[in-house]
Parts: sequence; structure tokens; C-alpha cells
Amino acid sequence: MATREPSREASAAETGVDIPSAAELIERARALAPLLAQNVERCEAERRVPDENIDRIKQAGLYKVLQPRTFGGYELDFGVYVELAYELGKGCTSTAWVYENNCMHSLLVGYMSEQVQHELWVDRRDTIISTGWAPREGHAVKTDGGYMCDGQWGAASGAFNCWADLLNMPVIDPKTGALIEMRFFLLFRDLNEYEIIDTWHSSGLQGTGSNDIRVSNLFVPDYRTILWNACNNQPDAETGEVFLQGCGVHHSTWYSVPCNDWMHWTIIPALAGGAQTAFDATVARLQNRTNLFGQKLGETQSVQLRMADAQTKIDWAMLSLRHDVAECQHYYEAGRCPPRAARARWRSHSASQAQLLNEAMASLRYRDGFNGAFSHQPLQRAHRDITTGTAHIGTDFDVMGGTYGRAMLGIDDPTDPLKV
Repeated sequence: MATREPSREASAAETGVDIPSAAELIERARALAPLLAQNVERCEAERRVPDENIDRIKQAGLYKVLQPRTFGGYELDFGVYVELAYELGKGCTSTAWVYENNCMHSLLVGYMSEQVQHELWVDRRDTIISTGWAPREGHAVKTDGGYMCDGQWGAASGAFNCWADLLNMPVIDPKTGALIEMRFFLLFRDLNEYEIIDTWHSSGLQGTGSNDIRVSNLFVPDYRTILWNACNNQPDAETGEVFLQGCGVHHSTWYSVPCNDWMHWTIIPALAGGAQTAFDATVARLQNRTNLFGQKLGETQSVQLRMADAQTKIDWAMLSLRHDVAECQHYYEAGRCPPRAARARWRSHSASQAQLLNEAMASLRYRDGFNGAFSHQPLQRAHRDITTGTAHIGTDFDVMGGTYGRAMLGIDDPTDPLKV
């Protein structure tokens, strides 16, 4: 386990990378929203993000925000990534969902060996990474120099848009089938190391192409894997010391944050962006709409209160998210261990943010009446997308809330996978 050294970020002069400001990147994302909105029905119909969307996001440099500077990225703060996904979500929630899922993998790969990072970002250019988090009978077995891998994984968002995949894989005892450990494995599509199985037929987030990944009796060398626990080096509550994650190749703040402390923040931004666009579309409709009795709906107090309630919930979801990301950075930037209750609270808040967005969309759908039944309406689409997105384990309040409750009560549960 590597201890945290004083932050030293590679400069633009050292890497030859011109690093734009956070404000410039956010403006680029905002400028892309109309294009994404224009392609949103095509995205849903084709059940994958159009290549045009991905190409324009690449050209804007948005995929580089968490990529290490040493390997051509910008290595900016996680909060910038949150804002980019939020702005893209205003144009197309599915596209933003794929962006935030694929982009955050740059941070995970940054934990891995220099050799695999070189293969991804130097030998290959503009490569983005999908992932398989849910093994369907998938596993690995240790062998000389690496692992033999086999099985199928679900929920690889953006798989058809990516040329690499990061699989979350159980390593098992071949004799007993018992779990030994969990590891990440980086595979390359151009080497035909995996097959994409078209399984994504969903009610919401239809355009994410979150298909299955199939691996058949594949050897993966050691250097292209990393132990899951090595991505979650926990800070020492007694000494206050924090540790670099993974191989300790990079030294900026976010390479000292355990994966479990930020992973749940990769869900809400895209959903919140979609919610905001749906709200704005509803305002535009209700300003002039009348009901069968000739009443102008925007002039009724019930509509006014419902709109205020919905916008407040969207606002609070994003305000809470931004606050928690900033608080996390404050602790780790100072090299200090955050309190256990704070780390658990961040996770619980993510689940509550999802609930707020869900409640806001359900309320607006009710008020929109029969109009909300049409699938092409932004509000109907946002409701479907947010309901689907908040089913993610990272926004499951029964899981995240339990961790927070135990932290507040001082209960130590060694079986908690999100133990802090």
C-alpha cells in the first residue's frame, strides 16, 4: 500500500497537453446539448449512442477530464466530471449516462500498471472503456503469468462505442469454486478478447446499449489486472493517514480516494441533467395550456406548488452532490482521513438524490395528464430514464442507508461490502 506523497501533477509543458479550464470544458459540454437532443430519438431507436455523439464529445476533449496527464489527459478534479455529465444529460440522458460510466473508467485504469496505461492511451488513441460489473457465471482462475477468464457480464454501458472493457471478475478456486478475490481485468476489443451480446431491451435509458460482454477461455496477463481491494485502500482512522490507490503511479488528490468513496457519484449527474430538461419542457407547456374546463393551468396554485416542489428537488439533488464531492476533495487534498460518518453519509446522500429526482419526475408526470403517456415527450423519457437509472446499486437506499445508519450507531459490520 503506497502512502500519499505531496501532490505533483504533470504540467502541460512536461506532457505536451494543452489543458483547458474547467469553465471552458463545461461550456463545451453545454454547447453539445442541442446536438444530443436532436439525436435522442435515434439514440433510443438504435439502442446505442450514435457515433456522432461520441465523436463530438471526444473532439471536445471531455473524455480526458479524469485521464492521467502523464498519458495525455487533463487529470482534473472529479467535480468537473460531475458538471460535464450534468450538462450532457440536459441533451440526452442515455448519452450522458454512457459518458459518465465510460469516462470514470479512466480513473480506475489510472490505478493499474504503467504498462497497461501505455497500451491503452499511447499505443491506442482516443480509446474509451466500457465495463461489465455484473458477472453472469463469469470467473477467472489463476495460472502462470496471469489468469484464464470465462463467462458473461451484464450492464456494459456504451459497449458498442468502446474498444476496451474493464471487467469486474471473481477469481475462484478451480477445485471448489470458492471465491478467492475480486479483480478488475482490462480487455481489448481490437484483439478480439471479448464479444458484445445484444441484450439491452429496456424501458428506460434505452440508448445506453448496456449490453452483455462474453469472454471465452481467455488468458489475461497479470499486468492487465488489479485487485479490487487495491482500488479501495482505506484511510487509517487512527493516524488520519490516507493512501494512494492501486499502483501509485499518479499523485493527484483523486488517486488517494478509495473507489467506494466516489463510485456512487457516477450516476446522478446524467439523471439530474435529464430531469432539468424535462422540467423546463413542462414549464413551457403549462404556461399556456388549458384544461377541458378552460382553466389556464399555470395560473392555478396546485400547478405552481407542484412546479416549485419539483424544481427544488432537482436543485437539492445537485447541490447535495456538489457539496459532498467538494467535502471529499477537501479531506483528501489535505491528506486527512474523512470521518467514518461523513464517508457513509456521502453514499446515503447519493441514494436520496436519486429518490428526489424520481419524486420530481413522478409529480410532473401526474400533472402532465394524458400528454405524459407519449414516449416522445421529454418528461416521459426522463421519467423512464431516471426510474431505470436509480435502480443502480449505487443509489439503492436500502444498501447505502444501511451503511450510514450503522456508522452513526457505531456498529461495525464486517459483512458490509461498503464498510467504511
